[in-house]
Amino acid sequence: MLSKEGCKARQVRLIARLSEANIDAAIISHPKEVYYFTGVIVPEEFPGPPVLLWLGADGVSLLIAHTDQGEPCVDACVTFAPSVGSTVTPNLREVASGLIVEALQARGLKAGRLGWQGESLPKRLGMAVEQGIGGIPEWIAIDPVLADLQEVKDPDEIELLRKVVQVDLAAYAAAEEVIAPGINELEVLAAAQKGAHLAAGEKVFHDGDYQCGEMGGFARDRKIEAGELYVIDAWSVYRNYWADLCRTFAVGEPSEVQQSIFEHVKGFHDQVGEYLQPGKDGSECAVAMDAYIREHPKLADVGLVHHAGHNVGLRAHQMPDLNKERGGTLRVGNVISVEPGAYIPEARAGVRLENMYLITEDGLENLSSYPMELGAHG
Repeated sequence: MLSKEGCKARQVRLIARLSEANIDAAIISHPKEVYYFTGVIVPEEFPGPPVLLWLGADGVSLLIAHTDQGEPCVDACVTFAPSVGSTVTPNLREVASGLIVEALQARGLKAGRLGWQGESLPKRLGMAVEQGIGGIPEWIAIDPVLADLQEVKDPDEIELLRKVVQVDLAAYAAAEEVIAPGINELEVLAAAQKGAHLAAGEKVFHDGDYQCGEMGGFARDRKIEAGELYVIDAWSVYRNYWADLCRTFAVGEPSEVQQSIFEHVKGFHDQVGEYLQPGKDGSECAVAMDAYIREHPKLADVGLVHHAGHNVGLRAHQMPDLNKERGGTLRVGNVISVEPGAYIPEARAGVRLENMYLITEDGLENLSSYPMELGAHG
């Protein structure tokens, strides 16, 4: 879980940004950001239980949620029951709205300029906030501020990212055990999901691109065939933090062309330290990756057909990313996925190899150490 120290440090940084913008308080309503600042996990699925965090520029914090499990890093927490006798309570937003009004009024909380998440605040909860503070504030969207704060990872976040990467790699190990001609793609996915759950020690989300002989796509009710390349771009989520990795496996014995393309794509990872440096723009890595891929005679007219990578954390895709048309300044504390890939019909269908790297003051740390060997499976 995220630590109390980490949550408090993130609150302090947000408060500083609020003060700089003369914003009196912020309303945090997305489960991911509530977790980021308080350590409380709230389900994201719709219609999940509503949640609202008040964080004043004066440091006062108040959480209205269906749970206070994990000792939330707030001054006070007001909870409500999301169900009665295991039956979900209808119109939970109405229930939460009443508590928001009561909790804000009881504490005399006010704000003339109020930061809010344009991405996620329901109108009903916004109306409850206005009633609770006794007036209509100037609403100021702070989504860009929150996104900027999350680009650089704190130590407790990095520990969760290390864990979820190991969960994802365990899924790869389990998938490799079953890859063979004639095996159903859904069986490969099921084996990987079991491996992820066991590695995490709890139920986790695991999915990704599990189509064999294709550039990508979800697993199908289809048997994989000898001679195909199996690109598995696998995602795992452990306590709200993502791992996004990719490996490519040969179904049966690989051909010379497949092996050659694999080794070429793999070679780009030996160069990533040149591009993932603080102060550099992520687009530089994407441009260099495209040029490198084209150096292979079979790939000269193909190049890189998707992004080169992206920052990873609470969300699978964060800025800065590695796109030829869009990048962003890299910073110490970014956790960047790098995913060179190339696809041609002759390779049935291609190769993509993705690692996650932590940018540190001393260089790169590969968080996803796992063999990059094409091998022969089955």
